[in-house]
Amino acid sequence: MTDITCPACGAIFDIVVAFQSEEDRAAFDRLAASVTPLKARLMHYIALHRTAKHQLKLRKQAALLLQLLPDLERQAITWKGRDWPAPLTAWTQAIDQMLERRDASTLELPLKGHGYLYAVLAGMADKHEAAQESKREEDARLRPRRDTVQVRGQALEIGAALDVVYGGKDPALAAIEQRELNAAPIPADLRARMRQIKRGQP
Repeated sequence: MTDITCPACGAIFDIVVAFQSEEDRAAFDRLAASVTPLKARLMHYIALHRTAKHQLKLRKQAALLLQLLPDLERQAITWKGRDWPAPLTAWTQAIDQMLERRDASTLELPLKGHGYLYAVLAGMADKHEAAQESKREEDARLRPRRDTVQVRGQALEIGAALDVVYGGKDPALAAIEQRELNAAPIPADLRARMRQIKRGQP
């Protein structure tokens, strides 16, 4: 038998144990395929569940990782009764935040589950959502308004209305030209009507 010590989490186990369960091996294969960019970070994260006096057994590590697997694969989490997007970049940032807090001795250890990680992920998603909503509101505020007024029974935008009032343009023609600007292509019947108006035909 050969003992192996994990360099990330400090777990000690026999190499035979790592391959004794076909189910565990298949699950770890799925995990590796899903999270290749952050495998090392995940192992450091799992180590946050280790007590000062006891190493994490391989079975415990597997259980913790496999609890994350469905959400890592779908890149979303459920927290406080709501689904939140959680791309792999967000997992990376969230784990890095936790490791920084560990190094600053501001993270209460050992972790007793994934609640803290999920709270960080949900908080990040909420901030992103709020920023997107703020941007949409700002874009709407800055978008030019296209107010309309009634001129001789026609609803016209202000620019077209001024053409009618001060330029003597036929309001029906102004309305058609306005629709031309707002929607293309112009239907054949409208083009014919415009030609009639321009020629002064009823």
